[in-house]
Amino acid sequence: MKVFYGLLLLLFSQSLQAQRTFSPADTTGFAAILEALRQKYQIPSLSVGVVHGKKLVWYKGLGYADIENKVTPTEHTVYHLASVTKTFGAIILMQLVEAGKINLDDPVTKYGIQLGARWGNDDRIKLKHLLTHTAQGNSFNGFKPGYSFGYNGDYYGKLAQPIEKESGKTFGQLMVDNIIRPLGLAHTAPNLADTASFALTGYNREAYGKLVAKPYDLQKGRIVPIADPTHFGPAAGLMSCVSDLVAYSTAIDEQKLLNPLTWKQVFTPTYSRNGNALPYGLGWFVRDYKRLRILWHTGWWTGNSSLFVKIPERDLTFIILANSQDLSRPFYAKFDIFRTNPKLQSNLRASAFAKAFLDQFVGKP
Repeated sequence: MKVFYGLLLLLFSQSLQAQRTFSPADTTGFAAILEALRQKYQIPSLSVGVVHGKKLVWYKGLGYADIENKVTPTEHTVYHLASVTKTFGAIILMQLVEAGKINLDDPVTKYGIQLGARWGNDDRIKLKHLLTHTAQGNSFNGFKPGYSFGYNGDYYGKLAQPIEKESGKTFGQLMVDNIIRPLGLAHTAPNLADTASFALTGYNREAYGKLVAKPYDLQKGRIVPIADPTHFGPAAGLMSCVSDLVAYSTAIDEQKLLNPLTWKQVFTPTYSRNGNALPYGLGWFVRDYKRLRILWHTGWWTGNSSLFVKIPERDLTFIILANSQDLSRPFYAKFDIFRTNPKLQSNLRASAFAKAFLDQFVGKP
């Protein structure tokens, strides 16, 4: 009997190990799917990476980072991350929580944060509500905080106020000192348009600009170049590339930057005041798919979009960056004047690109 159970344990262990082993089978077909989607959505450039074993095991650059000069994207081509910046912002905020300088239960009014409209100056709204997109509520719960998920990048960006007040530093300085330099992210920087924050990196501005994928928009059926976005803060504005995001992903896997208990908190779904699990943790979407915990964030703005997906149990990370907004557009369909549609936003398969990744490396529903 002991031999029997020992054999079962061995088979079970081998099965788990097999699940954790990356297989590049038919990545040619996967690349073809991504290229077909790129052409369908008329995205000029895609930089795509799959991370396994703390290494970039598969990379593909599709299209042109600069159409006019036919520049093919590489793993070092820089893109605007848009809302993937929120994952970095959450780390900086939680570092201050760990240091005892910020309490997530503090009311936003402590920092003079004004939210406008019906939410204005409300002591019931805490910093944790901005961090988890639960500040607004809806008509079913009297627009009270803590009851429902409603993505709001503007509210998230206001976390800069407590971050800067309690640290005594600008958000840009914290980004450089606490994340970019410790992790050796050689191609990651605050938005070029924020000249003061970008200068903190010490990078040559002209040389860095040559690495950046040119932003485009689809207007009246034509792909046209547009101006770069200008914002930088906890909600958006960081610039990076696939190779640096590999290092960032590895740091998360190794539980660097925050202590293990804080990382556990970051990747735990928020619960509403009614006891319902919501799709967001602290700066990350957190959902289960085929009995696997999936962690991700999207980024979307005119001229750029991004998707960063982690599946810890499979030791897999998927990174895809684009120089137009159509990679992540489905996640940002409007629900009402104030919010995006929470059902779409919390469904990773809403993106055809994410769906292709899940089908290839995890399996279909």
